[in-house]
Amino acid sequence: MDVSLVEYFLTMKSIITTTLFIFICGISFSQINHEDKIIEVYGQEWYSRMQVDAPDLLVLMDKYVDHGFSVRTVSEGKYDAELVPLEFIPLVSKTETAITVEQFLLEAASPNFNPLRYQFFSTKDAQVYKLKGVNKIIYIIPQESILLK
Repeated sequence: MDVSLVEYFLTMKSIITTTLFIFICGISFSQINHEDKIIEVYGQEWYSRMQVDAPDLLVLMDKYVDHGFSVRTVSEGKYDAELVPLEFIPLVSKTETAITVEQFLLEAASPNFNPLRYQFFSTKDAQVYKLKGVNKIIYIIPQESILLK
């Protein structure tokens, strides 16, 4: 066998191995960590369909659970002039339409909190919602910022 042919095969083997390694790393980085929370709200059938039709949406939703949604304490009167406070928090659920601020704050403090249960989701811009009767807001960061996490 010619020496240049052997070098060619070794180079090709190296390229294929490197490409495979990058592909496997890419799959592991885009792995969904909160599949259970997405399925809890939208169901297994929807989730399976989105794995094929819109896998980027699942990645966004997964990162939204970790990074996109927060409840923050603000100073007294902050946002009172700009925002109408929410008395009830709207749900995605087909059986319930909303919960009180008090119920929401209890759920938000839980280690199993699932922000996908509520009718809020990241958009192009940041979103702020004032909660009635407390010095707290719901803060949702923009999609672009979530995807950088």
